[in-house]
Amino acid sequence: MLEKIRQIILEIFFPVTCLDCGQDGEWLCEQCFNNLKLDNNFLETVDFKPSFLDGFFVAANWQDKILQKVIHSYKYNFSQELSLILARLLLIKTKHLLKIYPEIQNFILMPVPLHKKRLTWRGFNQAELLVNVLAQKLNMKTEDGFLKRIKNTQAQAKLNSKKRAKNIVNAFVVSKDVRGQEILLVDDVITTGATMNECAKVLKQAGAKTVYGLTVARG
Repeated sequence: MLEKIRQIILEIFFPVTCLDCGQDGEWLCEQCFNNLKLDNNFLETVDFKPSFLDGFFVAANWQDKILQKVIHSYKYNFSQELSLILARLLLIKTKHLLKIYPEIQNFILMPVPLHKKRLTWRGFNQAELLVNVLAQKLNMKTEDGFLKRIKNTQAQAKLNSKKRAKNIVNAFVVSKDVRGQEILLVDDVITTGATMNECAKVLKQAGAKTVYGLTVARG
């Protein structure tokens, strides 16, 4: 019932029109999707220390203003349907990666978790929706229960890089056996990398063999 009410409100205040050209019926029409700037880098530079990630991959260019609008609407206007657009970008990137690193096919896809209070407020975990599409389309394994967020932190977007790193410390725990596992962490945006790096830290401490990150964009 609550979800139906949420959807009615969204349809009233956020009617479905292309976020670029304004065409009715789609959040991003095919022509405008094809205009999005993809990130052609292979492995991104990890510029935060100490780093517990073995590396991370980015699908699209954050400088693209339309992509920024799509991600903002996905995160803050609660438009779950936009997950299909962002997941499509991740699919393009991951298919390219699989040509070079076919072993990624055997990695476990894992969404960066939300705290239960934020999950209740938003109604969905945006990273989990992306993972579900990737797992289905690429026939990859996924686990949502290995990693849990136990600390309801202040929103990272409001903090500088040092405060982000401090804010996220001890926010996650590993709840299942990950010893020897190879993991691909998925989120919508990576900025300083503090959140994903903290996830990688607790996974490595619990015995994970390899942890890479995959995001739609690097803000």
